[in-house]
Amino acid sequence: MGMLHFDYLSQTLGYHTNIYFILPACTHEGKAPAATLYLLHGGGGNGMDWIRYTSIERYADKYNIAVVMPEVDGSCFYADMKHGYNYFTYLTEEVVAVAEGLLPVNKEPEKRLVAGLSMGGMQTQKIVFANPDLFASAGLFSGGLVIKNEEDDYSEVLLNPENFAKQFKLFFVSCGTKEGMVDAVKAGAEQIANAGVPIELYIDYGYHDWTFWRHCANQFLRKLFV
Repeated sequence: MGMLHFDYLSQTLGYHTNIYFILPACTHEGKAPAATLYLLHGGGGNGMDWIRYTSIERYADKYNIAVVMPEVDGSCFYADMKHGYNYFTYLTEEVVAVAEGLLPVNKEPEKRLVAGLSMGGMQTQKIVFANPDLFASAGLFSGGLVIKNEEDDYSEVLLNPENFAKQFKLFFVSCGTKEGMVDAVKAGAEQIANAGVPIELYIDYGYHDWTFWRHCANQFLRKLFV
């Protein structure tokens, strides 16, 4: 396992930012990882949070995956929710292009995973539905669950088994029992299940914190690789 750090001027964001990469041992032999996991931090966080609080690097060799952790100013998460901020473009066009230009990774959608915590989880859902051909698996860790609201309508996929199967290998939604959103997440998941759509719901004891998000990351990857 090895870690790389890329500091550069983002043309999309308009400021210097960081992308952190974790590579499995196989890349030292010139082999491509089994998949690439793009991990989004929460509002107010940074790209090192996943390493600092979860030891996510242990999963790189365990599951033979490359991990990409982009960093953004936390305010852009919230701006995006209200004003169409360009974080979507940053991840889907800039970060993916940088990662696939620098790393020996597979470029098929089935080999790309994206997940995020809290605001990063909310962004994950927006990103995968806005870019259906980019990621085949998504993980929402304490990021809520939207089927349809005043901003977005995902019912054509989340309430339609045939459309869901065309887009997703895994759609993972998690929430701690001590989080304020847990009842809404459960209700949304029940509506989706009643429509015959097989999302993966993970509800367990936990708060809106890193103790719970460590479990979320573990459960998400286990569903894909175990």
